[in-house]
Amino acid sequence: MKINAQTEVLVDKLAIRRDVMTIGVLVRNTSGHPEDVEIKLAVKFENDRESRILPLRVTDTSFDENGNYIGYAVFDYELDTVFFRSDLNAFTVTIQVYDGQTYQNVLVKTTEFNQVKEENEYACKLENGVITIKRKKPVKYPKNNPLLAILVFVYRAIEFIIGTLLIPIFLLDGIYVYALGGKRRYMENTYGGGQLKRGLLFAKWRYSYFCRITMNRATLKRTFLNVTASVLSLFFKKDHVLFMSSRREDLTGNIAYVNDVLQQKDCKVLFWLVPGKRKYMTYKNYWKLAYCLARSKVVVVDDFTPVLNEVWVMEHRILIQLWHACGAFKTFGFTRVGKDGGPYQMSTNHRYYNYAIVSSSEIRRFYAEGFGIDVANVKSLGVPRTDDFFKETYKAEIKDKLYQSYPQLVGKKIILFAPTFRGNGAGTAYFPFEKFDVEELLNQLGDEYMVIIKHHPFVEQKHPVSATVSDRVLDLSAESEINDLLFITDLLITDYSSVIFEASLLNIPMLFYAFDLEDYVVNRDFYYPFKNFVPGKIVRDMDAIVNAITQNDFEQEKVESFKKRFFDQLDGKSSERVADFIMGLLDS
Repeated sequence: MKINAQTEVLVDKLAIRRDVMTIGVLVRNTSGHPEDVEIKLAVKFENDRESRILPLRVTDTSFDENGNYIGYAVFDYELDTVFFRSDLNAFTVTIQVYDGQTYQNVLVKTTEFNQVKEENEYACKLENGVITIKRKKPVKYPKNNPLLAILVFVYRAIEFIIGTLLIPIFLLDGIYVYALGGKRRYMENTYGGGQLKRGLLFAKWRYSYFCRITMNRATLKRTFLNVTASVLSLFFKKDHVLFMSSRREDLTGNIAYVNDVLQQKDCKVLFWLVPGKRKYMTYKNYWKLAYCLARSKVVVVDDFTPVLNEVWVMEHRILIQLWHACGAFKTFGFTRVGKDGGPYQMSTNHRYYNYAIVSSSEIRRFYAEGFGIDVANVKSLGVPRTDDFFKETYKAEIKDKLYQSYPQLVGKKIILFAPTFRGNGAGTAYFPFEKFDVEELLNQLGDEYMVIIKHHPFVEQKHPVSATVSDRVLDLSAESEINDLLFITDLLITDYSSVIFEASLLNIPMLFYAFDLEDYVVNRDFYYPFKNFVPGKIVRDMDAIVNAITQNDFEQEKVESFKKRFFDQLDGKSSERVADFIMGLLDS
């Protein structure tokens, strides 16, 4: 199928085996500029209640004798885990390709469509280029039944009590097997160590096997949380809004701005702000969370919050993801399925959201894909924390505070260096400091320049700075909010950070230091072709940075169109819109 004059897409593999659907797509581009080809594919699953978009990543690329680009994408989709809130008895599958502007449907024409075999759980039909999937034996999904939930809980509680009473027998059995040399068919389930230790571990395994739970502190805390939340829910009216965050201990960011408006509307609000580190997951914190959940109808988060995967009662709450970044730049969530460090398709991470809030209608699709939710549930209401960018008095106050705190910045041209991290997450995050030589940069620029360094919070190491230029460099990675720093910034140097969206609101000139662009595309990738997307000049080394600064060459004309593209409303009222949306959910 011809997508445009240069690009042709062919579905050359379409097969179902049991509950797995394999899709293979061949892409050919004849533009003559293979280095600029960035083909993006996706698969859309849709029934009468919800839709789900999953990526189809091009993994094999080559070039024919004429230099034409050839790419191949293939992936196995587990049909049983496609949808989260509705059944899988019947749905359609559409293959989509990004043509440089929008995603458009690919008309499926394949001669390698494998007919359904008897052992397969799904029947597949291809008509008029559309794939229709039906479960051979429809499954009836039970509706929420409080009585059934109570009975299951009582059954598990009895099971737990009996298992606890049997612990002495399990201990005696462990002693018999490992201390006295007794024979059991469970002998292969040993862990090493001395006989006593092996006997105790064997007893623990017997207990876990009987109760069908893993006996450890995490399991006990999780059980405590769920039992407490379930019991408390019986005694409280659910009429509160709960703000949760596992990335901050204080009320900041988007949740702070929305909270301020809700408080003005006399909304009942609760807070659970606990960093997602194991040492903070105490019984006291779990008790507070259980109490807050029991009283809440709407739960608002601003990042991935792992504890929500452990909560049974979330099914009866409305969960809103405010997220912490603007726009859509680097891929995240389920868009990274199939990549190193990306989630598995069956993961429940992010899947509990009922709604997500974004800055513009254009990026709704990407957040739906990243979070695994229906695009209709992604609302373009704006990013609350950007409201300050439209308040001149606020900007003036922040400038004064920063200049008072750092008087060496007064009268200087300020360069803000704010790159993102490399690695797969907080545990492996780093930045190759040698790639940005602050001393080399400042030695070639005049004394009127100062550099502020603001690394991603995941990067814990300090950027090395030579003593010869230390008086012209401030490393504020562990201090000031990056949004505040933008108010005094004359030039932003970044790579792939989403700070560019906030910077565009202030019309700040930008340089994109993409020294490892090709590797980053392979490992992380973007929602848009990088070279045609960024609102500024792309530079690949330190010399190019210096040349761009000295020649005042930032391609700043791109900023205005970029800003209008990724912000539907430029009025400073995003917090009000989000608060009104939440109030509407409370009243519904």
